[in-house]
Amino acid sequence: MSVFKLKHIPITSDEMQSLGWDAVDVVLITGDAFVDHPAFGAAVIARVLLNAGFRVAVIAQPDWKRPDSVMAFGRPRLFFGITSGNVDSMIGRFTAFKKVRNDDPYSPNGIAGKRPPRAVIVYANLVKSAFKDVPIVLGGIEASMRRLAHYDFWDDAVRRSVLLDARADVLVYGMGEEAVLKIARRMADGRWDDSPKKIPGTVEIARILPENYLLLPPEEEVLTNKKAFTEMYRMLYRNAEKPIAQLSGKRFLLHNPAGVMESSSLEEIHRLPFSREVHPFYGNARIPAFEMIRCSVISHRGCVSGCSFCSLGLHQGRRIVARGGDSIFEEIENIKRQSYFRGHITDIGGPSADMYAYTCKAGWKCARESCLFPGVCPNLICDEISWVKLLGDAAAKSGIQHVTVGSGVRFDLIARSDSSLLDELIRHHVSGQLKIAPEHTNEHVLRAMRKRHLAPLDEFVARYFAAAKKAKIKRYLIPYLMSCHPGCGMREMKEMKKNITDIFHFVPEQVQAFIPLPMTLSSVIYWTGCDPLSGEEFFVEKSPSGRRAQHRVFLS
Repeated sequence: MSVFKLKHIPITSDEMQSLGWDAVDVVLITGDAFVDHPAFGAAVIARVLLNAGFRVAVIAQPDWKRPDSVMAFGRPRLFFGITSGNVDSMIGRFTAFKKVRNDDPYSPNGIAGKRPPRAVIVYANLVKSAFKDVPIVLGGIEASMRRLAHYDFWDDAVRRSVLLDARADVLVYGMGEEAVLKIARRMADGRWDDSPKKIPGTVEIARILPENYLLLPPEEEVLTNKKAFTEMYRMLYRNAEKPIAQLSGKRFLLHNPAGVMESSSLEEIHRLPFSREVHPFYGNARIPAFEMIRCSVISHRGCVSGCSFCSLGLHQGRRIVARGGDSIFEEIENIKRQSYFRGHITDIGGPSADMYAYTCKAGWKCARESCLFPGVCPNLICDEISWVKLLGDAAAKSGIQHVTVGSGVRFDLIARSDSSLLDELIRHHVSGQLKIAPEHTNEHVLRAMRKRHLAPLDEFVARYFAAAKKAKIKRYLIPYLMSCHPGCGMREMKEMKKNITDIFHFVPEQVQAFIPLPMTLSSVIYWTGCDPLSGEEFFVEKSPSGRRAQHRVFLS
């Protein structure tokens, strides 16, 4: 059987043997249950490697207390690839108030506890215990956002790169398909010992500093000195397109700039034969995260916003990489063949759905950290019309009853568009409620978030409900709001509650408590009290009682 046409990727040794494989090239270890769907990172990497001719098996949620749990497929010919899954394991396990979560939407039936804290390190230690000399490649969101020294909310301290703590050979950051494929091919060709490897989108360790690498403050200083930590992130954010190095002990961490993915490559990935199913190993168990997105389509990658609290810019980048309509319609045809499909495409979107057709006059070659802050970059071409037309064209396909927006939108960008576009969106592509993310209403807090409302929130809300009334349908808005962010105190929270109540005429119960995600600008501000890019200082509420008091404002 061709590896390309595998309906089910092996996650048990019996499945491997049934394929006639005596060994595998790559074993992927993931903290998620295995779902063969393009929204699950381990499945994407597995399919890309299989398509290139490599034999791949997956160990999903191994028992981290037993080294033999990673030995199901024996020693891979090339490497172990390790990811915590679709979420950082610390965020997946603990709340913003450091309480253990009661569920895990990426586990069978949502049962918590199958993913260990600091999963990337734990899984790497399991592999080291079982196979001392097999290369380890780290990837996924947890590795990506901990690739260099970073503030860790749970330790309340700066930790060194997870590449060092996991004792791995190389770390892949970002979405990673092309980098992992290059790693596999180099290993297969016997060229892995070349150093430095300089594979785009990777972090590696070298004994000698190569030429033309920008040198960050030494890790030893960054771990203990807040001024050095601030300087490190100022340099990192301002030089994201350059090769960067950092001294760690007697070695150097080499941060190789990310490669550029083209639309054709993204379309090729989504054309791979994903079964779009939970692996049969789980029987009738539900994977809640899969049920939320199984009838959705990823239309693009990247986000131009550059919000300081968000990891998307560092992980996927600002550059919008969009799929063409034909590629999206082809995926919809595949969804239509699934037994669970009932005629409703629940989303065609990305990090922010309305950014699908955004382009840049400068070809995304720009030093700005955000295309929208402090104002809209003159090179950014904001095109919501093509996105809404895409939704309409998809809805017109045979067998499709509804196409709606499940991911959030930038309300202030929609508000800048022609009013007929909002009318079209509400009438045909909002399923009851639309998610928007004002995050806050106080200008000082928004500045710490590196976010500015480019159109008044109250005007958008009024237009939204007027359009719904005109269409004689009931539609609602779900505003995402945030407590505890740097710059926010009790006065700012109470002010936001009054503003939101005046605008929406109700008090939302869904308020997200800020978590300083590793390597984000907000995490730097949280740790140091200073924005490394502007130099502006912000109040930071760190006490548990103060954070809880802020969070309760909307509930009182």
